[in-house]
Amino acid sequence: MSKLKQEQDIAKRVTLVGAIWDAILGLAKVFAGYFSQSQALMADGIHSLSDLVTDVFVYFASANSRQGPDENHPYGHLRFETLTTVFLGMVLIIVALGIAYESIEAQTEGIQAQFTWYGLAALLMTIIVKEAIFHYTKKAGDQIGSKMLIANAWHSRSDALSSIAVLIGLVGVYFGYAWADMVASIVVALLISKMAVSMVWENLAELVDTAPDPKLMERIKETANSLKHVMAPHDMRARSMAGKIYLDMHIHVPSHASVSEGHYLGDLVAYTIKQAHPQVEDVMVHIDTDEKIQTDSFIHEPTSEKPPQLKLPARHQILADLGFLLRQHAAYVDIPNTRLHYLNNHLNLEIIALSEKAPEGADLKRLTAGILLDLQTVNYIQTATVLWDLGS
Repeated sequence: MSKLKQEQDIAKRVTLVGAIWDAILGLAKVFAGYFSQSQALMADGIHSLSDLVTDVFVYFASANSRQGPDENHPYGHLRFETLTTVFLGMVLIIVALGIAYESIEAQTEGIQAQFTWYGLAALLMTIIVKEAIFHYTKKAGDQIGSKMLIANAWHSRSDALSSIAVLIGLVGVYFGYAWADMVASIVVALLISKMAVSMVWENLAELVDTAPDPKLMERIKETANSLKHVMAPHDMRARSMAGKIYLDMHIHVPSHASVSEGHYLGDLVAYTIKQAHPQVEDVMVHIDTDEKIQTDSFIHEPTSEKPPQLKLPARHQILADLGFLLRQHAAYVDIPNTRLHYLNNHLNLEIIALSEKAPEGADLKRLTAGILLDLQTVNYIQTATVLWDLGS
């Protein structure tokens, strides 16, 4: 089973558990409020039942956001989770305003809840169960790195906090302090609002690709720099998606490393970073040679000027020039396998020659000198070396 499928199953399971308890607690508080003539308790029950709406959103977002990449979503679907988290944050803000408004309105109109033991039991059960659901859901959210599940966990805790406010109101009524309900409700509303605003702000920042924590980026850089033959990681940039980090970075490798070795080192860097930092979902590594080590950690400003190294000809043009210049040596020079080294904005060549195809009895040193002499007219070649394949 894939990692995304496992995370999807965890998210759906905890959301379904929360939805079942929201239904049970909501109905219990509505009935208890009806029989005790407590408007506050009935409102709290309706609040619990309204949580079912957000549970449905979270359930379907969990099913969609943890799908793998496809043609229209090459980075996957995790931004669906980010959008749902913003929605949950806004719902929490509305919930907080509703708690404060209803409490103030009830106090203004002189409405007082009636204290009943079954109403008290319903509230205590809500507080205990919803707090348990909060920890259960938040643990799952932390486990799979889902901000949406963590937001839904806080939504469950908001229900517990609003029940605490109603409980304080009932206890206040019992002892003759009716205003306690309003004060407790406003305090709870402020706490929920503060958490919800932070949640919305953080996830909106993610939607506009705000960089992750600089301290985390520095630790990732240190992880890459700790590997042998990998030098000066730089030009790092990253985006977050539902708590997962997608990273681009440049690394320096030895100048004469082959293409396959550079690819190996890039894979090694990506694997090591993902092992050391589980929140990193994907790493794209750009390979630079070490002839000009840069230690800048910022992204350079875009420019329309052509970089110096790109002013040199590409492989197809070089091979065409070699085919013409070395036409007298075509029988034993393996032009297609010429090795090109773009170093220090200059071009160095390694010409591969096959001794078994050289004229019988020919002096390889003289043939080498002839090859190098024919290459002297090419101004873009800094150095050239002839490597003879002596065969078995």
